[in-house]
Amino acid sequence: MKTHNLIIVSTAHLHPLEAKVINGFAYVANDECAMISTQDDMIDFYKNGDLVCLVDFLTQVKAKYNANYILFDPDADVLEDLKIYDW
Repeated sequence: MKTHNLIIVSTAHLHPLEAKVINGFAYVANDECAMISTQDDMIDFYKNGDLVCLVDFLTQVKAKYNANYILFDPDADVLEDLKIYDW
């Protein structure tokens, strides 16, 4: 059985303009949460979608936390060592 690491972080890590379109790129999404992959092929997909800030964040999270997926949730914790947006 293959396992994956999921990290849950605040939507404060999403750029406000990218947050408006993130649901169109997410595996699972609703009005508040979105689950995104950190796999290389998906990072290329996000890059092609001009989600530059998201790509930068995903790359850092993948390297620091070995996460395969990120769930953005407005009620989740903020990672103080990574960029946040005040929106």
